[in-house]
Amino acid sequence: MTKKNAQIPNELHNALDFFVAGVPPYGYFELQVAGLSRLAGRSRASHGLNQTAEVCVIALSAYFEAFCKAQFAAVINICPTVLRNLVEKRNNATLDLHNVLEVLGELENKLGNLLSEEYDFGSAKAINALYYDLLGVTPFSAAEKKKYQQFLEDRNLLVHHGGIYTFGYAARRFARRTAPGLPHWDSLIVSTQDHKGWATFLLAMGEKIAETSKTALQNYAGVNKITLSVQQERAVNFFGSSR
Repeated sequence: MTKKNAQIPNELHNALDFFVAGVPPYGYFELQVAGLSRLAGRSRASHGLNQTAEVCVIALSAYFEAFCKAQFAAVINICPTVLRNLVEKRNNATLDLHNVLEVLGELENKLGNLLSEEYDFGSAKAINALYYDLLGVTPFSAAEKKKYQQFLEDRNLLVHHGGIYTFGYAARRFARRTAPGLPHWDSLIVSTQDHKGWATFLLAMGEKIAETSKTALQNYAGVNKITLSVQQERAVNFFGSSR
């Protein structure tokens, strides 16, 4: 997303500089999900399949992972000293020097962008671990982890197997297979309602991650007697919903 600098006040522009592409992560995620929801809502099934809904579910996973990474980066960009937590728990944290040279003049508020590229945000377990090491919080509850894993299994089945059931997927999802030919024969049917359900869940998780990050970062600054600048405080206040 491109921002038109001439239309943005300087103090607001400076606050947006802490974010990847100059956009608050959760607000951008909301816009992306809204776009997918419009697509899915207008779609229709053909020959028993709704390919648009399938593609929208796949896109949801991509946008949510990107949000988790951008939110993680924003925390570090706004308050780089929070990295002391991460370094204590992950002594192998490294940066590619070629990438460092690209942002050398503005490294302090781009450090999170560089570091987030080095980590995997592809599962609830990985996301919880990274946010715990950085901020001492685990956004996914046990029930939410299980639900997100189910979402990823559907996404992976669509991406890697065209939605056709595998033996592994069938064994995990169906306690008793009544049709012997189910794996490698039948396929996952994704409806607009399925997309709506997953979109609602991921939006709620995204908002929880954003709000949890905001509270944890404010608490960190308070406990460590760190005075945030006006721009930093404004950026932290952009963590929540754009509504």
